[in-house]
Order: sequence, then C-alpha cells, then structure tokens
Amino acid sequence: MAPRTPKQSTSQSHLNTRRSSRINNRQLPSGTSSSSSGGGNKKREFPNGEIPQPKRRKLQNKAELSTKCPSDDAAASDGAVPRRSQRITPSDLIKREQALFKKEQAYKQQIQDLEARNSKLTSKMDEATLQLSRVRQSEAEAALAQLEEHFTCPLCYEIIAHPYSLNPGQCGHTFCALCILKWFFSRLHRQCGGWHESVDCPICRSLLVITPDRTPRLDVTFPFVPNRTAAAICESLIDKLAQFSSGCTMNVKREDSEGVWGSEWNIECSRKRGESKKEEDLKDDSNLPLWKHGGMLRSEWMKKDREGKKEMGYLLQHWTEMQAADFIALKSKLAV
Repeated sequence: MAPRTPKQSTSQSHLNTRRSSRINNRQLPSGTSSSSSGGGNKKREFPNGEIPQPKRRKLQNKAELSTKCPSDDAAASDGAVPRRSQRITPSDLIKREQALFKKEQAYKQQIQDLEARNSKLTSKMDEATLQLSRVRQSEAEAALAQLEEHFTCPLCYEIIAHPYSLNPGQCGHTFCALCILKWFFSRLHRQCGGWHESVDCPICRSLLVITPDRTPRLDVTFPFVPNRTAAAICESLIDKLAQFSSGCTMNVKREDSEGVWGSEWNIECSRKRGESKKEEDLKDDSNLPLWKHGGMLRSEWMKKDREGKKEMGYLLQHWTEMQAADFIALKSKLAV
C-alpha cells in the first residue's frame, strides 16, 4: 500500500489544478483569459475587450435536408431505384394524369374559343373594309358627277383646267384657260395682227372689251378674268378622286386566247365578298381608276392645266406692250 499513496496524491492534485483553472477562468474579468504554459496560469488580453465565441457550423434548412441527400444524388447518378419513402404511389400518379388531362382539355377549349373570336373579328373587319370602300367609292362617284355636271368646259366638254371667265363678266361663263385663248386668237387676222371683228362670248354672244391697237395698253383691257373659286373646287375634287383611286386596281380585259379561268375566278371571289353583278358592271364602266396618280385622265388634265397657266401668265405679263407680230407669233404657237 505504501507505493500507491503518491500516485493517488498526484492524480488528486492534477484534478484539483484543473478545477482551479476552470474557476479562475470563470472569475476572470471581461477582455482577459487564462492559458497554461509551462505549468503556470497566464492572462491574455483581447482587443476591444470581447472574448471571441467559437464558430458554430451553419446548419442547412430542414426542407433541404429532408429533400436533398447525398444518397439520392448517388442513386440518381447511378440509375438506382429511389428510396421507398420517395416513390410515387399509383394513386398519386393517376391523380396527376387526371389533372394534366383536365388542363389539356381546358387549353384546347381556350384555343377553340380564341379561333372562333378571331374568325368573327376577321369577318367583321372584312365587312367594315367593304363598307368603307363602298362609302369611299360613292363619295368619289359623287365628286366626279359634280365635276362633270358643274365644272365642264363648254368648248372641250372636259373638266375645266385653270378656269377663266370673260371680261366684262356679264355672262358668267367659265372656260379652260387654254381653250378660251385658242378661241380668242382664232379671231385674230394673221396678216395684220389685229381684231377687226367683234369678239363675243362663244356661248351667249356677250361682247368683250375691245383690244386697243396702240401701246401701252391698260390692264383693264385684258379680256380674261381668273375664276379662283372654280379653280379651288376643281383641284380639291380631283385630289379627292386621286386619293380614292390610289388603292384601286384596273380590271384588265383578256382575250379569248389567254384563257377565261382567271376572270371567272376573280368574279367568283368578288361575289363571295358580297358584291353583286350590278356593282361589278358599274365598277367596270367607272372612270375612277383613270383619275388616280398616274392615270390617263388625271395626266391629261394636269398637262392642260400647266399649259394654260403658262400661256395665260405670259399673255397677262406682256399684254400692255405686245405688238401685232407678238400676237401673230402667239397664235402660231397655239396652233389655231
């Protein structure tokens, strides 16, 4: 028993030392700690007076832990069968299939409803376009009828281009500038370059102002007066015809050798769009496409309007100083 006594005392003293060190650590003030090195207790100071806490391991979310597992990834990569707790039961699979089938049927029904609405909107748009084209065509026909009824030149029986009236305006008749110039210079004698006969209105025979032979002449002796009201109305109506006819297409007549299936197909399509045979005949007989930009009637009218402005402007500018030779040269230029 004698040799065992120092061992027990040694172990007891070691335990006492550890316990005392714990107590000393607890009793240490904030900002200090004890560390045993070389059998002695030493105090260590920390910056800011704070004892650092041991870092704890950050735990993942419970949902992630329950769903994600290394064994699942390994099983998925290896193509192994999932665990029994994660398998889909047949009843759940049937429920999912039924839900997907219901969604598919609902989507198909929505597609059918959208197609029906689209077809209705398309038909309404076609009807509106057809009605709009009919309204525009009726307006253009009314404008053309107004031009032909009230603004036709009595000399050339065409739409008045750059209209002018006679001076004095006792009769009120209006003519194309080029037409009335040709008629006026047709009374000029080519040998002497003067007017020896009375010049009157070609419609009502109202006398015009006599052209004096001496120069300089007065401006009031100019035999023509511009009709600006008629010119403005004609230009607006012709522009309206051009705007309407810009979208129209001319019907080209084909010979028998070229085949008739194309024309029959066009007629059938137009009848399906709601056009009657009478409307097709009116469309074929109408001159509206000829008044579009680049059309034959519009080009002729614009050419005549430019020539009338040019010749009438030249005559008005040099009227006071023109001699007999100048009148003869102008008559030759007009090819009267």
